[in-house]
Amino acid sequence: MENRIQHSVEATPQYIDQVFHLLLDSIVLGELQPGQRVRQGELADRLGVSRQPVSHALQLLKQQGLVREAGKQGVEVAPIDLEYIVHLYRARTALEGMAVMLATSRVRGNEALAVQTDELRSALEAGSEACGAANPTLPALVKADARFHNALYRLSGNPVIEQMMSAQWPHLMRSMMATYLGEGDWPKRAWEEHGLIAQAVLAGNIDEAHDLITRHLQRAGSESHQRLRAVLDSKQVAQSVTGRQSLMIVAASAGGHE
Repeated sequence: MENRIQHSVEATPQYIDQVFHLLLDSIVLGELQPGQRVRQGELADRLGVSRQPVSHALQLLKQQGLVREAGKQGVEVAPIDLEYIVHLYRARTALEGMAVMLATSRVRGNEALAVQTDELRSALEAGSEACGAANPTLPALVKADARFHNALYRLSGNPVIEQMMSAQWPHLMRSMMATYLGEGDWPKRAWEEHGLIAQAVLAGNIDEAHDLITRHLQRAGSESHQRLRAVLDSKQVAQSVTGRQSLMIVAASAGGHE
């Protein structure tokens, strides 16, 4: 977090937006962990701004479910909600299936703008390069994934799809970061599937493109659910062990004073 927000935000009318995006990136990329306190005064001092833009930015994050009230301590980063992620992937599968069908139909009917098809190709190329790097970083892979899918939304020609999904991508990216999907064969397989989806879309094959995006998201949703559950369960076990150890220390200390 410190590398991202220790510099001062410029004195412009976009205070709130700048603070919001600095905090959003820090939460999404795991620099601010679930349960970590976010204190307005401390944050305002570090950013070199008043408390007002910080307060407004935190309210926006609260509306998105990314921070929550923490009593007298102010607010804290919200935990990742496993049930919400499950519902999100189900809704996303249906919505992106529609986006891909619209995008492919526009390509087939020569209605798609060159800048939109070029962006899809560019996003695919950038993601493949990030995946094939000697030491690919998880944030780079997650950002590339978001860029590819957003290119599909724009190619659909329906701006509402992109608007609806824009508020959900922070949750999707948090789940990806938390489950360490950068490990194993996930990057290679994901970008192979992205390549097939893009190929079908740009060839105007509507049924094939819809089938590919549906299977891609169903697999991703299932794996995300399994890995996220395992991560959350392991953290609960660790917290339980820590709690028992603390009680044992307290008990031992009390016994020593008898």
